[in-house]
Amino acid sequence: MSNIVVQRIRDANQVPPLMKETNQLLDQVRSRAFELFEKRGRVSGNEMRDWLEAEKEVFRVPDVELAENDGEFQLQLALPGFDVKDIRVAALPDAVIVEGESAHQHRGTNGTIHFCEFGERRVFRQIPLPKPVDVDHVSASLDKGVLQVHASKKYRDEGKKAAA
Repeated sequence: MSNIVVQRIRDANQVPPLMKETNQLLDQVRSRAFELFEKRGRVSGNEMRDWLEAEKEVFRVPDVELAENDGEFQLQLALPGFDVKDIRVAALPDAVIVEGESAHQHRGTNGTIHFCEFGERRVFRQIPLPKPVDVDHVSASLDKGVLQVHASKKYRDEGKKAAA
């Protein structure tokens, strides 16, 4: 299991580089979704399908599981084929953002490659959390293609601070 550095964003008004890139990606998705909407003759009723199709074209959205116990949220994201160096994680008080980019390279091949479906892969997922978390107590690790993120809740039920 390899640990991943988590960028901690305490103030939602902070705009770190990852958030700027995120906004640029979302702009690309918005533009593509609108193109798909126009292509369909601007007929209402399938906007969500247009959005999801645009997301698939701009980046891969990994499968995710969000679980909660007394003191923390546990996220698992499927990222097969990604290395620790390919993944960036940002923790906000109300969400976790995961982004990854990986490119395939032919190394040590002596013969001719006749067929290859490997290529650049980009993943993105913003996971909203149902309760605030303490961004100082968020950790991430990658093990066998599964990214695991643990985020301590900022307050337990009834407003008590979570144990560190």
